[in-house]
Formats: sequence, C-alpha cells, structure tokens
Amino acid sequence: MPEVEAEAQPFEARRLELPGGRTLTVRASEPGDADALESLYRSLSDDDLYRRFFQARVPTRKVIEHVLGAAGRQGVGLVAELVEADGTTSLVGETSYELLPDSGGDLGITVGPRARGWLGPYLLDVLLTAARDRGVTNIQADVLVENRRMLALVRSRGYATLDHSEAPAIVRVVIGTAGRTPPWPGPGRGPGTHERTRILVEAPGGRWRDEAAARGAGMDVLVCPGPLASHGRCPAMAGRPCPLASGADVIVDGIDPARPEGHALLEAHGRLHGGVPICVDDPSLDAAEMVGLLQRLARRPTPP
Repeated sequence: MPEVEAEAQPFEARRLELPGGRTLTVRASEPGDADALESLYRSLSDDDLYRRFFQARVPTRKVIEHVLGAAGRQGVGLVAELVEADGTTSLVGETSYELLPDSGGDLGITVGPRARGWLGPYLLDVLLTAARDRGVTNIQADVLVENRRMLALVRSRGYATLDHSEAPAIVRVVIGTAGRTPPWPGPGRGPGTHERTRILVEAPGGRWRDEAAARGAGMDVLVCPGPLASHGRCPAMAGRPCPLASGADVIVDGIDPARPEGHALLEAHGRLHGGVPICVDDPSLDAAEMVGLLQRLARRPTPP
C-alpha cells in the first residue's frame, strides 16, 4: 500500500473571489452534495459524459454516491461551489482520488461547461497538494486518447504513460504530486528496491511499439514523451537528475541521437545517470529481440 498518514488531516476549504461579485469555494465533498453533483453531470454533453465515465449517460445515483465517498476509501473528494452575485449556488466542478492497491491514487475530475478554461488546472493542483500532504506520491488516470482537454491538462503538469496495450483508445497516465516529473509507481523508488525490472522509454508521443512485449516479459514500463514535448521541463536537459531515469534499470532512448535534442539527451543521461544502462531504440529489432536486449542490459534480472 502507499505510504499515507494513518489519520489524514481534514481538507481546509479554499475560497476565491471572482469578477462580477462571484465566489468560488473548493471544499471537501459531502453525501449531501448528491443532488447538486447530479445537476452538474446533467449539464454535460454526451461526449463529455463519455470522456469522464466511458459511457454517454448520466451516472446512476450509486455511482454519484461512490464519487462522493472517496474520503471513506482513504482518498480525497473535492467539489467546486460557485456562488453568483445574486446568491445562487451551484457545483461547477468535482475531483477526487482514491488509493490504488500498490501505489498512488486513482484520479477523477469533472469541470462544468461554465467553468472551463480556468477551473480544471486550479482544481487539479488543489487535489495534488492534498494528496502530497497525505503522503501520496503519484496520481494515475485512464484517459481516452480523443480527450484532448484532459491530455493537455496532465501534459501541463508533467506526465508519463503507464499503459496503452489493453485498450488502444485509452492511455493510463501518471503525474507526480510534487514536481513536474512523476516518480515510479509501486513500492521502492531506487534501483534494486523493487521486484520487477523497470524500463524507462523516452519516445515522442509517449508511445513505444514494444510496450506490450516488455510487460509480457515481466517488466514495468513507463514511457516519457521526452524533451521534444516537455517544453523545457525535462529535468535531465536542465542539468538535474530525473527521478524516472535514476530509478530505472534500463533507459530506452527513442529519440534519434542524430537530432540535437537526442544527442543532448544521451549526453545528459551519461552525465547524470551514469550507472543506468542506455539503449538507443533500434526499429530493425523485433519485439522478442528488443526484450532479450533489455534483459541482458538490466541492472537486475527479470523474475521468471
């Protein structure tokens, strides 16, 4: 289980004064918010509902109560309550996480049409801070690849991808609760402190063709979009150790070293993470050959 406080402190509500005499309060969700939350969901389009719940219909009361019960599952649930100048009150957003079995928290977030463009980033930052304060190091989420709004949100915070293999239309992402680079999910943060071989792949677009084969061979794989998509936030390129690279057993560099960025990244890894084997991705190798190469390079063997 993740390292969390035995008795986490209650969430302290945040209040913002908005233009036009409006007030926004982000507070812990309560069972009594069910009607207001249902109204928020009813304000969403079918496409919005599908992106949030993977089904194009308003969730049942049971699902709504489950969303509101995150705190009872050692997580945090928050709602964003907007008070208009005339005193009218409505929920315009919600977010929550609940603990995953091995590490981190599982994210859910909704922003109503009236509050888009500004509330989502703020609401996510508040949740990440609450998670960090409770000892949770990473938050994970399943995101439809067509959900550009959500992908832009996690991209702005710094992310890596955990999986594409089972459902190509869905990507599982991980973001850190402290800093722009997430840590490795699961117990043990450094090399040799985890059970499965860890493969960090740096590939444009956050996809790697051999993900499924490497996982099938018993490896944990994280794919980082690398410096081409990090907008200056790649720690290695900024001269700082990267927690993902430092905790990996092998780094697969999928960025062409003939490109200036690829060459600079290889040099940065050699300088900052010299003890980690680096493999330049070779598209001429098939999946079995690549997995065999990774097994030979890894600093620790993959369990049978």
